[in-house]
Amino acid sequence: MATCRDYEESLTLHASGALEPGEEARVRAHLESCAACRDEVEALREVLSLAALPPPSAREETVLEALPRTTVSRWRGTQVQQAARMRTAGALLALAAAVLLVLGPVVRQRTAVPTPPSVDVELPDSPAEEAHSALEEWALADPLAEALDLSEAQPEELQPGDEVLDSELDDFLSSPNPGDSL
Repeated sequence: MATCRDYEESLTLHASGALEPGEEARVRAHLESCAACRDEVEALREVLSLAALPPPSAREETVLEALPRTTVSRWRGTQVQQAARMRTAGALLALAAAVLLVLGPVVRQRTAVPTPPSVDVELPDSPAEEAHSALEEWALADPLAEALDLSEAQPEELQPGDEVLDSELDDFLSSPNPGDSL
């Protein structure tokens, strides 16, 4: 049977009940005047009825009825868990900020780099004088004087117990496990 080409797709949608109301009225008007299209719609309905699903069982109907409630309750549970995580994270961040505010100045004072004392240095007039004065400062500098504070110390005479201390130090340094000699 030859159907009208303009209505082929619309007839299939009409047979399955998927047409918009305006299009449905237009197809019904055409079906009243065209016997070939009416036969085509009947054949399509017969084929579609073979592929139709059986009616749902009582258990399936119960699950379908409860589906919106269970979906919403699971969604709410997820939202509550997410909100709890956000509150916990916010509280931890607030606590960290409070600790930083309280301890920040203390840590800053302990880790502050001391400024070296300013030394008045005479600037040389020429680059040659500058090199000469830098060389003099280097030659006169005693790097161990500050570390050992020997600049003001007087050489002392050897005390009788000093030799014993030196031998104990040698024993300590030469032992395989320095902690055992203590």
